Amino acid sequence: MNVELRVLEVLLAKRRVLVEELSNLTSCSREVVFEIVSRYNSAIRISNGEIVVSNPLELALILIEKGAELKRISEYLEWRDFEVFSSKIFEEFGYVVERSVKLTSPVRFEIDVLGVDLASRLALVVDCKHWSLAARSRLVEAAERHFDRVSKLVKYYSLVKKKYRVLEKASRLVPLIVTLTAPGVRVHSNVLFVSIRELPALLRDVHLVLDYYGVKPLQLLRV
Repeated sequence: MNVELRVLEVLLAKRRVLVEELSNLTSCSREVVFEIVSRYNSAIRISNGEIVVSNPLELALILIEKGAELKRISEYLEWRDFEVFSSKIFEEFGYVVERSVKLTSPVRFEIDVLGVDLASRLALVVDCKHWSLAARSRLVEAAERHFDRVSKLVKYYSLVKKKYRVLEKASRLVPLIVTLTAPGVRVHSNVLFVSIRELPALLRDVHLVLDYYGVKPLQLLRV
């Protein structure tokens, strides 16, 4: 493993560490540590002699793109890293976002991220998966489970919107699964798959992408 990857991977594992400690852990001089860290200010910041990973998922993606082992890097991530990063992307594209949308009675379900475009009243209902690798059968199973969650959201819309008022601004829902790397399945059970790197492109041309893959938004019935 080269020096840069070693420094970045230790940072991802630690999340926050003193410059001196990182230098000792990686057998690099302070100068080399500073030089490497300064290249990635979108994911890392330095404050009062401490290095802090401000965007763990962005740092993980940088490591993967530089050739770090996918399985090992994914083990440093938590589901919340994925959820937060996805939410930020939605907000950058003007979506109103709710995280951890849940209902506990009369049925139980939870949605990781709900992003609503106020202009089109289209809501993307997101399940975040930070798996390193996934067989087709696992992706298919995830799609079927997510479609079931979204169907429950449609059925119990009147209950859910009492807690999450942003749903009043939505008229159609699109089930979406966001993955760490490019998925081996694009659509199953009317559920669209995109990687986290592909999410901005989807939001930029969401209607074209839905048409291309034949994904039909679910209509919300208002009572």
